[in-house]
Amino acid sequence: MSSVKRFRLLSLAGSAILLATTPALAQAPAQTAPPPPTAPDGAVQDASVASEEGDIVVTGLRESLRRATDIKRNADNIVDSIVADDIGKLPDQNIAEAIQRIPGVTISRDNGEGQFITVRGLGPAFSSALYNGRILATENQGREFSFDILPAELINRVDVSKTPTASQIEGGIAATVDMYTARPFDFKEGKVALSAQANYDKLRGQFSPQFSGLLSKTFGDGDFGILGAFSYIDRKIEGKRIFTDGWEANQSLDLNRDGTPEFRGVSIPTYVEWGTNRTSRKRMSGLLTAQWRASDALLFTLDGLYSKLDVNDDNKVFFVYGGPGDVTAATVDQNNTVTSYTGIASGPMFTNQIRPRLATTYQAGANLAWTPSDRLTGTVDFSWSKATDDTGGNQAWFESNLATPSYSPAGVKFAIGPTGMPVYTGLGNILDTSNARAGFLTYEGVSVEDEIYQGNTNLKWNVDSGILRRISGGFNFSDRKKSRFSFKTPDALQCLYCGAGVSIPSSVFTGTADATNFLGTGMFDSAYPTYAAADLAKYLLSDAAINQLANPAAARAALAANGGGFGVIPVPGNSGSAQERTIGGYVEASFGGDFGSRPWSGNIGLRYTRTNVISRGFGQEILGFTTPAGGGDPIVNLSNAQPIVEQGSYSQLLPSANFKLDVFEDVVFQAAVAKTLTRATLSDLLLIRNINPRPRERAITDGNPGLEPMIGWNYDAALTWYLDRSSFLSVALFAKDLSNISESVTTTIQVQGLDFRRTRPENVGSRSYKGIEFSGQYTFTGLPEPLDGLGVQANISLVDPDATTYNAVAFYEKGPLQARIAYNWRNAYQQTEQGNRGQPVNVDAYGIWDASINYAVNDKLTLFAQGLNLFNEKTFLYSVYKERVISFETYGPRYALGVRLNF
Repeated sequence: MSSVKRFRLLSLAGSAILLATTPALAQAPAQTAPPPPTAPDGAVQDASVASEEGDIVVTGLRESLRRATDIKRNADNIVDSIVADDIGKLPDQNIAEAIQRIPGVTISRDNGEGQFITVRGLGPAFSSALYNGRILATENQGREFSFDILPAELINRVDVSKTPTASQIEGGIAATVDMYTARPFDFKEGKVALSAQANYDKLRGQFSPQFSGLLSKTFGDGDFGILGAFSYIDRKIEGKRIFTDGWEANQSLDLNRDGTPEFRGVSIPTYVEWGTNRTSRKRMSGLLTAQWRASDALLFTLDGLYSKLDVNDDNKVFFVYGGPGDVTAATVDQNNTVTSYTGIASGPMFTNQIRPRLATTYQAGANLAWTPSDRLTGTVDFSWSKATDDTGGNQAWFESNLATPSYSPAGVKFAIGPTGMPVYTGLGNILDTSNARAGFLTYEGVSVEDEIYQGNTNLKWNVDSGILRRISGGFNFSDRKKSRFSFKTPDALQCLYCGAGVSIPSSVFTGTADATNFLGTGMFDSAYPTYAAADLAKYLLSDAAINQLANPAAARAALAANGGGFGVIPVPGNSGSAQERTIGGYVEASFGGDFGSRPWSGNIGLRYTRTNVISRGFGQEILGFTTPAGGGDPIVNLSNAQPIVEQGSYSQLLPSANFKLDVFEDVVFQAAVAKTLTRATLSDLLLIRNINPRPRERAITDGNPGLEPMIGWNYDAALTWYLDRSSFLSVALFAKDLSNISESVTTTIQVQGLDFRRTRPENVGSRSYKGIEFSGQYTFTGLPEPLDGLGVQANISLVDPDATTYNAVAFYEKGPLQARIAYNWRNAYQQTEQGNRGQPVNVDAYGIWDASINYAVNDKLTLFAQGLNLFNEKTFLYSVYKERVISFETYGPRYALGVRLNF
């Protein structure tokens, strides 16, 4: 959309307010529009809802729906909310899984648990996540927030703002997600809430504990209060996955080796693994908040957050690999996909993949709220946040070649089986480990540190003069630094045992992985043997292993030079940092009045933001490549690392306007137009280089500190019919015109006379999105008992291009009984244009059922049960065509039984 049209739309928003002035000025000067029904506390921005006596009113699911409806109706912009129906009890176990019930929100999962969100078809980086109004540091390498860091028990409410106001901190073209916690002054006196439950993951077949609690107390005359909350979970889980790491495209197959390929331009899998991951997700979280009402005009709030998430993936993998040059027979379908072939490179392989996630998150903040009069309010807020992931050097890959005597690689056959999954036959006796040989090994990983200092000030003056209701303004700053530290075992040691024929004793194989009929594909007749990476590493450092090498003395010298083992060293060229310093401010005017007999309101604002970026890294020239004597991946020879720095800056003016009109009694129309921005994800701004020298995969991946922010012009309209305090029907239209889209661009470059695919993020152009959302909820209070406890929620979001999601929830709440069943579905979509092996990655349609039931024994004790992923839905990734499988994975259903206490 042209800048002229955008100006006209902003002008139209202003004109709507001015047109509404005419009937408003015809009224008596003091007359103002009566407010619509409000939440009991009368302030939709508070983290919870209080009764007239000061205590939080909690009456279950219906009350939470009513409060969420009040927030939606009273907000100055288009907002959807989820509110806990008890202290620290969102309707799902995970924050991401809770807000996926909101129209247009979908999630991606890690170990079967919700981690990232997508809003209206735009990925995780396009949404801002706030914790009590502040940006929270995140442990991943990008900017997107990992929602599984925070337990749902610590959060009382989540707002998803679909349209911005000038007062909101910029960053979310798709949405701004704000998570609120309880505060001491939410309760008149004291409050104690405790919860304990046993979780059962079906695939693992093991129970694991989960506890949470909240304690709040006010002192004196209620002028000072302290609140503490904690959550602990130690889930024992198991996942199963088939993974191909993508398909190699545009390959030629010369089956009889006569120099003339029988097939050209085909796509073929050259690596397939079957993995069983018995792991744990251990999270300990806590928060502490203190409030002091120094006077009627001053309220001080101090708060802190701590959360530690340890995920210890321990994947026991069986894999095979080969290439086009190993194939002696093949079939190809109409999509140029190889559907069967004969011949692989080597023996079937085992590996133990250790992939931990060791994340720690902190935040500390101070807030001063100043209310000198009914007309003037102000806030000053400062906070610090830090997140780390100490994965560097803690990942491991230790492989072995089974190479049983009865087995021949040339006779192995691949086929796409009846379930559409890859299946191999002719692999020999995989239970026979007597001829196992050592292969490639490495410790590796990337550690991440993210640290943010930020400050926000706001001043609001309630003018209440004619149609002008309020003038507000504020200033904000932030200083954020994201650092990445890459480590790995030295190249010379990774292939120390490759092709050397070093045998592995059967005593190292101490376990098995349950693999019979793997995920229903027919692969494997029994479990396969496994080992621990630590046990194999210990053996390979023994004299029994080293003495089998061609030059044991040289091997010992290489190990001694690395501290006597396979420990990691820094990888400077793949390490670096990006620092962002931002300053900004806004002014906003809010209006209201009567358009004829109907109340209306609106706001117009302008936000300014300036960003300075400093990227630091290390430059290293590629001097050449060396192939290890025993085979394996080529070693990249690099020059000495030299520090490099690049800087950039940009500024933007971000106008916004929101308008709301009660067109009929209980029917509300909303419209909004705004310019927004999303900064490039921080990992793309790093001065890093990752080099893959494998002959068929040669690739270089770079960062780009010069990326500009992505800009979005957003146009929204919504019509909502509020049937009663808990029920509504709504339709929303939206369109987004995006420019400066950041995407990975691949070109071919020459390095040392060899062709490499170089992939680098670039600002590539523009794109438009448009869509429609239908949503509603209804409580059947008019039905005769006991049916008057029934209720439903449903929504569907249709986004062009090609994103459809819907949710359906049915619930029952009557007396002590509360039950709920929910279904969430998203259609198939393309995740990225250039993923595994440089090819597109597609995600298949996914639908999941969850259910819960609660029974209140009395007003203090509640028993509950929950079930998630009841029918074991699996995630399926493929490349363009479904026969080109990338990943097929499940962590199975999970159940919980528990008790909740309130005092």
